[in-house]
Amino acid sequence: MIDIDRESITPMYVQLASVLRERIQRGEIPVGRRIPSHYELEQETGGVVSRRTIKSAIEVLQAEGIVRGVQGKGVFVIAKPDTTQPADASEGDESAPARDS
Repeated sequence: MIDIDRESITPMYVQLASVLRERIQRGEIPVGRRIPSHYELEQETGGVVSRRTIKSAIEVLQAEGIVRGVQGKGVFVIAKPDTTQPADASEGDESAPARDS
């Protein structure tokens, strides 16, 4: 069961994307496998979220490069979420201009 807080200030599609991202990160849905269908996700949330909300959550994961939809087949995991955060975006950046000493 997916627990979505309808009273939260966090949009429901963001909450759902987070749950799916965590499942993928933990390996519950491995790379190469299909994520649950819209209908299955709707059932897992107890009907709390609409199909549009589910679609929005999947779009977030697609934009992050974690999942990809295949026409007539479903949405598949193509990569684990990147949990590393760079300390400083400019460090090691080859395109940054060199500083004269």
